[in-house]
Amino acid sequence: MLRFGILAFCVAVLATFAADAPPKSLAWQSGEIVSMREDVSDRDGKWSSFVYGVRGKDHNYTVVSSTPLKAYLHTTIRFAVEKNLVYIQDLNGKVRKTCILDQPATPAQI
Repeated sequence: MLRFGILAFCVAVLATFAADAPPKSLAWQSGEIVSMREDVSDRDGKWSSFVYGVRGKDHNYTVVSSTPLKAYLHTTIRFAVEKNLVYIQDLNGKVRKTCILDQPATPAQI
């Protein structure tokens, strides 16, 4: 239940600030989409979120977006981390803001 609350909060925040441009001082890095799924959050299927696993050089992130990314599983992407947000540049070159759901303390296993 707590995870659903966090997911709902992140999607609400992302929907509110979706038009925000990413900060100019981000440290971009190369990564890979390692998992993706759509979570339907209401009974009617009208509200959904998109959950992605992103593997970077040092960490894996589980992120949520209110809109789907234009990226495929195991494709290389550019991303930047800022506090609890991850900015992802998808295959169209569009930068999308996602919210971190899970960030393990251990480095990524490659």
